[in-house]
Amino acid sequence: MPEWVMPEPTLTDTAPALSLAPPAQTVLDIADGSTLDALYRAALGPVNTGYYLKAFAGFDDLGRAGAGWNWAASLCTLNWMVLRQLWGAAFVYAVGVPGLALLVFGIGRLVFQASAQRELGISLVLVTVVFVLPGMWGNALLYVHCRRRIARALADSTSAAEAGLLLKRQASTRQRLAWLALANAALAGALIGGWIGLRQPAAQPVVALPSSTVSAPAPAPAPAPAPPTVTASATIPTPPGSSAPAVAKPASVAVANTTDAPPAQAFHINVGLFAQDGNARAAHAKLLAAGLPAYTQQIHGSKGKLTRVRVGPFVARAQAETAAEEIRALSLDAVVVRP
Repeated sequence: MPEWVMPEPTLTDTAPALSLAPPAQTVLDIADGSTLDALYRAALGPVNTGYYLKAFAGFDDLGRAGAGWNWAASLCTLNWMVLRQLWGAAFVYAVGVPGLALLVFGIGRLVFQASAQRELGISLVLVTVVFVLPGMWGNALLYVHCRRRIARALADSTSAAEAGLLLKRQASTRQRLAWLALANAALAGALIGGWIGLRQPAAQPVVALPSSTVSAPAPAPAPAPAPPTVTASATIPTPPGSSAPAVAKPASVAVANTTDAPPAQAFHINVGLFAQDGNARAAHAKLLAAGLPAYTQQIHGSKGKLTRVRVGPFVARAQAETAAEEIRALSLDAVVVRP
């Protein structure tokens, strides 16, 4: 029988040649040199892109995300997470940090009654959690987030160029960074305004006290600053049967030039005699803020204009002594007197 042999195929000049030319590059490849770097750049956006590309290149060489340091993630953690659209991490941070602080310094202090040294150690641990951990692992967190976004974009697109355009539309922008800065400035202004409002003492109602004639003070056993003197006219009556007119005889008495002078028979508390009007106003405001019935007296003496700050009047001495203890607790002098 004749032996049949399968003829071998031969290449001829008419056979189609196999194309060895490289595939056409996408727009991202041409602009940035490599597809992966271009996708990283598109996912990151225009804010601080070079820094993160360098960090991501190190992670790619290592084959996994590792520790590093990111000042923005450490000092502005919540703002950084919002800018980079790390919504899950931002929620955990915003809820977890206040909750941890409440647990440590609120419930923990009441339950365990830790010493000052132990509370200091707990505070250092809390600072580590709040600032150090985000700073060390912020780059790794963003790297994993960008890899996931790139994988989703490639799955939803037909080419790397289309995936890059999709990532750019979703990336962080400088406009978002500007809005975050404005929001932080507004929050800081509100906090400062509230702090200033709390620092100002509440306005106390002014109680009009009945004015009365202030008599000359009784001699005190202890030496006191000489009160200013004003000249008053004492009229001497004319003897019966005399036609001589009445004579006004000058008499020197110590009289305080008071504003809203209280009754003379009540008890009062001397807080201080001030040469500087600003110091007097500060003491007066401090007493009013504490809910004490303080008032001032303007005195003109040999040393010039002085301002006396007093608290009162009090009907009973026991009331005055109680108020004096409150005044001394405010780091002010308090001497109970009865003019």
